[in-house]
Amino acid sequence: MQFCEQDFPYLAGNSILRNDGEYVVAYESTVEKNKYFVLPLNIALILPFFDGTSNLSDIKKHALEIFSGLYETVHPECQENNSKKLSEIVDQTIAAILNLNILVLEGEKSPSLSNLEKLIPDIEGYQFPIVRLSRPLSVSISFTNRCHYDCIYCYAERKKCEEKELSQWSRIFDELQENEIFLVDIGGTDIFARPDALEILQAMVDRDFVFLLSTKSFIDENTAKCLASMHIGIGDEPEHLFRYVQLSIDSVDAPTAGYMVKKKDHYEKTIQSVKNLMKVGICPKIKCVLTPFNYLEMSAIVDEFANLGVRDFQFVQYSRSKYRHNNDLFLSSKHKEFISNFAEYVNQNYPLLNISVEQNLTTGGNRNLSPEKWKDRAVCSGGRSNMIIQPNGDVTLCEQIPHREEFIVGNVFDEGIMGVWNSKKITDFIYPPREKFKNSVCYDCLEFEACHRIKGYCYRDVLSSYGTIYDAQPECPVQTKLPVREI
Repeated sequence: MQFCEQDFPYLAGNSILRNDGEYVVAYESTVEKNKYFVLPLNIALILPFFDGTSNLSDIKKHALEIFSGLYETVHPECQENNSKKLSEIVDQTIAAILNLNILVLEGEKSPSLSNLEKLIPDIEGYQFPIVRLSRPLSVSISFTNRCHYDCIYCYAERKKCEEKELSQWSRIFDELQENEIFLVDIGGTDIFARPDALEILQAMVDRDFVFLLSTKSFIDENTAKCLASMHIGIGDEPEHLFRYVQLSIDSVDAPTAGYMVKKKDHYEKTIQSVKNLMKVGICPKIKCVLTPFNYLEMSAIVDEFANLGVRDFQFVQYSRSKYRHNNDLFLSSKHKEFISNFAEYVNQNYPLLNISVEQNLTTGGNRNLSPEKWKDRAVCSGGRSNMIIQPNGDVTLCEQIPHREEFIVGNVFDEGIMGVWNSKKITDFIYPPREKFKNSVCYDCLEFEACHRIKGYCYRDVLSSYGTIYDAQPECPVQTKLPVREI
């Protein structure tokens, strides 16, 4: 968005600032994107001024005053001829803030703006950049490994596991709230496999947790009313508290839909679930896993559910599962090309709908990225900004890593959220010593320390490709081993 000098821009409603003492982090209040920025000091000092009470011109004046005071304190001998330098710094800082794309001119304001004093950073102790947050930004809790369905493509481990009661989870919820950890997603299988699912959801809503409620279970009229009473999926909630309800269905052909989840009436039940939700003001999102059985149905799925009022759709491609894998479910190059073409088609033909289509043309073999693209890869969030909590409280760092002793870094019921986060066990896991990689290209790599410490590597992909977490990703430019073929 472009702003002029007389505009009064402010931090958007779903953009949150959190002062962690040594730094300030800005993040989007949604569990789906896991998008955050650790702010450099100059931006952390100025961003709170974007509260809608000052225009851009006045904000620049405030920034100049602040930077002038700091500059004179640090460099008292250089007070002359520094106005031009300071002006350049202010312009660069304002430009950097505008490029974050978190400012608006209308709509809701960020709740962070209601307590600006809390956002004042510790200038002397400020740290930037940060490679690991001092407290999690998000957690994902698997309340159960049970499920009403038996999907042919399921990647969940579904290991028998002790389930803690809501009274026990409440203590964990309180610690999350006290540490301003509000992105608390629902992981695992299907929360509605628990008889107390609605009570758990209410406890999470009461603490302002943001989550995605994803299910294949039938939503009857009473359940829909209960969800609406909790404002789950209701559009009148503040932006930073909006929680999607997501229903998963893979075909509008009833036999195919039933086959893919091993429930004959899944198609009919999902249609009725959507109607029950729409009746109480909840507009669900539809998610579909694409395989050779159903990839041609994308338009039909959109048309079918859009006619019922659905506006959000997500199509993802089947990928290798450690627990329930079938090569027959892999998409071919031809299938993936069709999907990619559909992604371009939806932009032109469904302008009023929000349709996300995974475009992945990889079908096996070498995956090496160029050194430039490899350095620009996303940071692994496991142990750096996020962690996974199993039904018994054990903590792992990826939902697709097995729940086994060698991958467990603590237990929140024994140590608490912050006890696990600050433990040696978790840092040892995300910063493994070079010796662990003896039979890999990582062992002699000059970039080992920087690569592992700053951005980390995807131990999920490494494990599924090579049977160990101590190797280079298939995408690493210097990886010479071929991953398990995908076709």
